[in-house]
Amino acid sequence: MRVDKPIDDDSWDDAPAERRQPAPSIPVLHLDGFDGPMDLLLDLAERQLIDLGRMSILDLAEQFVAALQEMAARVAIERRADWLVLATRLVLLRTRLLFPASPEQAADAAREAEYEIDRLDELARMRAAGQWLARRPQLGMDVFARPRPKEVHESGYVALMEACLVVLRGRPGDDAFEPADIYRIEVPDFWRIPQAIERVRTLLAEHPEGGPLIGFLPAIGREEAGRTMKLRVALASTFAASLELSRQQALQAEQSGNFAEITLRGAA
Repeated sequence: MRVDKPIDDDSWDDAPAERRQPAPSIPVLHLDGFDGPMDLLLDLAERQLIDLGRMSILDLAEQFVAALQEMAARVAIERRADWLVLATRLVLLRTRLLFPASPEQAADAAREAEYEIDRLDELARMRAAGQWLARRPQLGMDVFARPRPKEVHESGYVALMEACLVVLRGRPGDDAFEPADIYRIEVPDFWRIPQAIERVRTLLAEHPEGGPLIGFLPAIGREEAGRTMKLRVALASTFAASLELSRQQALQAEQSGNFAEITLRGAA
């Protein structure tokens, strides 16, 4: 129903000329996990219906200060003081999640922190070991295993020697088995330096005046096999023996010129 102003009614003239402004609302916060008025956030936090630990105190303070500055000209100081109390209670609840309320809780928090640090260190060591294993050659991809024999025979040292004899000599009664030839090094029967030293000592003891070097060579038959090589070895061995005896001052070796005949005689 529409009510019109009476024509001669002066009571309507007392109405204020300015239009009333609506009362400003409480600051609205936009935080991680919450988007709404500050008093609702405080109510939910006190009843533990919202995770206050995921919200940043810095963001809460910055948004609250920005709201106060924006509404400072339109909100009474008493109202802003009430908002400050609400913000203080929110900060207090948030700090209780960061700091323990008693020494016992502080000790428990320290133990939990130490446990978490040890767990992170162990995780880092496991990751390092895993990376080291990943860099190793992979079986079946980079390297391949040699197939193992189906039957593994284990025996001792005596059984090994018997098996070697069987291979070398053949099994008893096995006529078709031909043993492998054994490689033997044939040492030639050459005139050696110790023999030459002994012969030179003996001849100089019998004949101190000595003689040419070739007179101290051993007797080698003309028809003997490998006579040329044996003569060369005997000459070299006798010459080396004369140098050793001269160093020991057991004889005197003389040579009149280059490539001249060498003469040996007893030491004075």
